[in-house]
Amino acid sequence: MKRHSILFITGIALFGMSLVGCGNAPSSNDNNEQVISVTGISLNYDSYNLYVNKSVTLQETVYPYNASNSGVTWSSSNLEVASVDANGKVTGLSVGSSTISVTTNDGNYVASCLFNVIENTEVDDDYVPTEESDIYTITLDNIETGSYDAEKDEYTFAISGEYKQIYVNVPEKTVILELSGVTIENNENSPIYVLDCEDIEISAKKNKVNYIKDTRSIYTEDDASQGKGAIYVSNGDLKLKGTGTLNIEAGYYNGIHCKDDVKIQKQILNITAVNHGIKGNDSITVTSGTINISCGGDGLHTENSDISDSGKQRGDIVVNGGSLTINSWNDAIQASHDVIFEESEEEITYIAKTNKNSSYSGETIEVSNSSFYLKMSSSLYSNGGYTYAAYINNSWYKASYKGTQTVEGGGGGGWGRPGPGGSTTYYIYEIERPSSSSSFTLYRFSGSNVTSFSTSSYNAYSDAKAFNDSYDMIQLSSISNKKISFGSWSNYSSNSVSAKGIKCENEIYIKGGNIDIDAYDDAIHANNDGTLENGSTPLGNVNISGGTLLLASSDDAIHADNELVISGGSINVSSAYEGLEGNSIEISGGTTYVFATDDRVNATSGKVTPNITVSGGYIDVTVPSSGDTDGVDSNGTFTQTGGVCIIKGPGSASGNTFGAAALDTDGAVKITSGTLIVFGGIEQTPTSSVTRTLCSSSTVSTGNRTVSFSSSSYTTNLKYSTNGCIVYSSLGSASLS
Repeated sequence: MKRHSILFITGIALFGMSLVGCGNAPSSNDNNEQVISVTGISLNYDSYNLYVNKSVTLQETVYPYNASNSGVTWSSSNLEVASVDANGKVTGLSVGSSTISVTTNDGNYVASCLFNVIENTEVDDDYVPTEESDIYTITLDNIETGSYDAEKDEYTFAISGEYKQIYVNVPEKTVILELSGVTIENNENSPIYVLDCEDIEISAKKNKVNYIKDTRSIYTEDDASQGKGAIYVSNGDLKLKGTGTLNIEAGYYNGIHCKDDVKIQKQILNITAVNHGIKGNDSITVTSGTINISCGGDGLHTENSDISDSGKQRGDIVVNGGSLTINSWNDAIQASHDVIFEESEEEITYIAKTNKNSSYSGETIEVSNSSFYLKMSSSLYSNGGYTYAAYINNSWYKASYKGTQTVEGGGGGGWGRPGPGGSTTYYIYEIERPSSSSSFTLYRFSGSNVTSFSTSSYNAYSDAKAFNDSYDMIQLSSISNKKISFGSWSNYSSNSVSAKGIKCENEIYIKGGNIDIDAYDDAIHANNDGTLENGSTPLGNVNISGGTLLLASSDDAIHADNELVISGGSINVSSAYEGLEGNSIEISGGTTYVFATDDRVNATSGKVTPNITVSGGYIDVTVPSSGDTDGVDSNGTFTQTGGVCIIKGPGSASGNTFGAAALDTDGAVKITSGTLIVFGGIEQTPTSSVTRTLCSSSTVSTGNRTVSFSSSSYTTNLKYSTNGCIVYSSLGSASLS
């Protein structure tokens, strides 16, 4: 899929979108009101690959934003392949191509998107159990044997004893499985298999312990007859409730696998799984209860990020209450849209440990990779000015840009941690690999988004290269005289195992809860890569307004691809490579302590000029007092208009340090209010309207140190001795003791 970019020059759209008509100057209608004419229109995609029977909504932008008549009309060039409704929702009907166009009612400007509708590769369930005495079957034929509640329109089945399977197939019906000391063990399929229902509720009766055991051999490939969880819900929402206990052992794949929504209330839930603990494709909501998960994949995992037919955003993981303890090999929480920890009357406790920091020691799923990867230096990447494509089995496969990979010290660091000898940034492309392929030929074409490929017209090419089935990434070593040369094979996937404490593809909101994370990767991470299934660009924001957070990470403690906003709560980063990282960091409240071995607060490049703004709150920063580390590091600006900020790091308070410093910025430092206490150096001389005090220009030794003003004082602990102390404060002159 290709995101659309557009440039307007005197009413003409460039970059793949044609406009019909011409720009008009504002005019007036009969009531002498100014009429603002439409000057153009664009779509969020130029092209899109869509499965048969799947839908996506296009988003149009009419220019200017305040046009008097922004109405549009949608159309499809091939209604047998794809249809489009009045809101831009496109549905794939059959394999083929169709151009979806949107036309402005004012001016007849047109924007188009080419849809390639392809066969849906998702596996449809076709399992029907055999008639056995130890299989408890609930279908429309016998649903009347359940206890019926006419007011709620639901059927309840009280179940106890031992079974091989509970099988449910009751389309558009709501069923409650009331478990009272049940053991369900199956080595052939899912112990609880729900093929179709409106809602399925699994209730564990008070003081009763129930066992769900999936003893199949570990998953190796998709099989339409196999449920992909110890509890498997193919169609319908799943609710887990009751004050009893449900123990789930999943040796095949997921502990719980539901293609729709999962809700958990009150239940004591213990899950061990070789893959994900709980997978709810559309959403997971935890209201109360006690959940313990030990798994080889993600603890909680959602998959979809589109909009449901009822207008609901899919992909969120919401915690309203309860106690969650997750030991996972991959991410503890991974949401395809948002993660939300609510401020709630129900107490929230979340403890997460990932990968080598977790206690999980079981098997993990290894699935053959359907992609391979290109790895290249910045000189070959050339700012993305080329398009790469592989010629495989007489077909073209275009490479898509994945991002960068930093190798520390020639590969010694890993996970973003330092290794000997500095670091090198590589650029990564992904290419689909057909299952029947054994070799490929790589071509490079001039231009950042070439869509038509030829073996006779190219910028550079390689000889045929055999795949190495033990690895999935190959390095481009050089291009000379139009000939691509390769380096060695390695594994991209093993270098990028995601083992984060909380991860999302859009936004994270932490409003409350007691959160304790010990992550081998980032503790908290929000992405803004690619495009969500709802057609929007991910935000990549982390918002913390409450709660108590204790974070440890072998990489970043908190990482936002875009904005990191801290307005409340208590944050204590006990260890991290980098503490807080985002393109824009705004701190207006809360109490934050960070110890990191590299940069503590780091504003990096992104959508906007990097910036760190402190307007309130209390922040205490520690990094080592020597080496290439910075307490606060902004690749743009640092502004303080309030709050208390204490930074302890390298450099000297007696002058600028032009290297590692307690406060290091590429742009201006501006202080208009609040208190900034720096043990060490400031690289850029601040522009300040508050009192500046050089409290010490000599070595300040370790231990508790207090900075005092006439009306207040602040005490901090120095882990390392520093070269002096300088204070900027609206409280007036300061002294150090």
